[in-house]
Amino acid sequence: MRLRLVTPERQLLDAEVGEVYAPGILGQFGVLPLHVAFLTALEPGELRYRSTDEGDRYVAVSGGVCEVLDDVVTVLADTAERAEEIDVERARAAEERAAALVEETSPDTPEGEDARTALARARVRLAVASRAA
Repeated sequence: MRLRLVTPERQLLDAEVGEVYAPGILGQFGVLPLHVAFLTALEPGELRYRSTDEGDRYVAVSGGVCEVLDDVVTVLADTAERAEEIDVERARAAEERAAALVEETSPDTPEGEDARTALARARVRLAVASRAA
């Protein structure tokens, strides 16, 4: 099965994989070869795939869509970073800033929603970065 992972800035991945697990809006889902076709939105979370030659690999995604069709998994992510690409200090600073914004904003406002989303993205990046060790 083929996994293609693309962001607006770059193609991050185009490889043969044995399985894919991604953060769908209705929960984590897995895809194996010959999976039924489907399309779903993604939320910020950890995308994990099993490379045929490298084992499990991890990517932080901040949302987007995933399509499974004809044994190809295509992920169009808003942003995506491999575990080894994440700057942990920058991610920690982003988490602190986002946490402060969450405290300062009303949860019922667009700003409050943006702050919670930023906090979720920062926490995902830190969790995925810990996988690189």
